[in-house]
Amino acid sequence: MVVTNRIVKPPFYAFAGGLAMGWVVLGSAVAAGGMTGFWLRRWAAIYAMRLDAGAPATASTLWGAAAAAGAQSVRWAPDGAAAVLLGGVAGWLALDGALNLVPLALGLAALAWLDAHSGLLPDALTGPLMVLGWGLGTQHAGVAAGASALTWLVLTGLAWLYRRWRGRDGFGGGDAKCLAALAGWLGLDAAAGILWLACVLGVLVWLGRRHGWHDACPFGPCIALAAGLWLLTPCGIGPWGAGPGGALAVQSWF
Repeated sequence: MVVTNRIVKPPFYAFAGGLAMGWVVLGSAVAAGGMTGFWLRRWAAIYAMRLDAGAPATASTLWGAAAAAGAQSVRWAPDGAAAVLLGGVAGWLALDGALNLVPLALGLAALAWLDAHSGLLPDALTGPLMVLGWGLGTQHAGVAAGASALTWLVLTGLAWLYRRWRGRDGFGGGDAKCLAALAGWLGLDAAAGILWLACVLGVLVWLGRRHGWHDACPFGPCIALAAGLWLLTPCGIGPWGAGPGGALAVQSWF
């Protein structure tokens, strides 16, 4: 009989080791996403400054601002915490195997900051994000493209009717393209649910404004936040079915 001196660790040690490793991976992913989110905030600020200086709202201006943001040194800002949080969500998404949704989360974070700083959702970003969703989203490419087209047509038509009725814009073209991209990534039901939640958030923002209730309010951040909530919840929010199953099922790591 061969006697060995191997020490068998109780199950508790294996559990504690797995728990610690899970938190290390979680912290690393969130930290990487947070740094990306802070860069997105700088990108939006530089883009808005260039537009204010008279630069055209073209793809070269948008991506030139992105390159300039990468070359700048890190400077903290009052809204830096929110930028880090938005990027951290994208890092957290990767932990449940939802790597295909990380580009969507980062794209939405970028669009939210760009709209908040400049009042624009650039076609140079919404277009590529939409096409990317046809290949990486939750649907077949043909179905995804059809969902994007249908969403864009319906929202553009409703915006046209509102303009004819009230004589002013109520829904921007960039908002319609952003929601069309979401329909390509997540499906028509998800896009409808996200729009419903974004409208609720928009009303809350409108009610919270102390002045300028008749001024235009960027809707892109509301869409991005609503989509983030949709991605992070096990079930869809509102009357439109279920979400993608809860990308933040962190318990699977522990």
